[in-house]
Amino acid sequence: MSNVDFIPEKVDRITRKFNTRDPFEICKNMDMHIHYKDLGNALKAYYFYQSRIKNIIINSRSGTIVRRILCAHELGHAVLHGNLAAMRGFQELELFDTLIPTEYEANLFAAELIISDEEILDLLNDKDKSFFSMAKELYVPAELLDFKFRVLKHKGLRIESPYIAQSNFLKNDIPEH
Repeated sequence: MSNVDFIPEKVDRITRKFNTRDPFEICKNMDMHIHYKDLGNALKAYYFYQSRIKNIIINSRSGTIVRRILCAHELGHAVLHGNLAAMRGFQELELFDTLIPTEYEANLFAAELIISDEEILDLLNDKDKSFFSMAKELYVPAELLDFKFRVLKHKGLRIESPYIAQSNFLKNDIPEH
């Protein structure tokens, strides 16, 4: 089973268990602590596990919409890569490296969590909507929508992803809508 198959199943189990797609609410229900700290301009967020306490640190300079995406991304690391974080943690220099599969997987997780299949299908039924107008309506960066399109395509939906997103897109500044 590929990671693209595994991730939607994992997200589905979590959203059904906690009856929400809100990453902050899921973190609360999973006893994950979210902290806001000024991380400067280079680092947006990170996850670490220490003394049996799961922590997500989010840059306090990030806006509300971006914080939600960062939380979902780091939740993805916690759920998908928890053992790796417990063994050595995620190092800042590796966090947004495009060659590291864990970043790609965390982006897929965030896209699958934040954007439901139903929302996309409703928007796709409106033939007047462009890819970028859909992203704007969903309050997500186009890159995150691109990751969602990749998942949907893998699920068998005849949809073309523009493949504009790199795994390190969260490293860049994301404008608030």
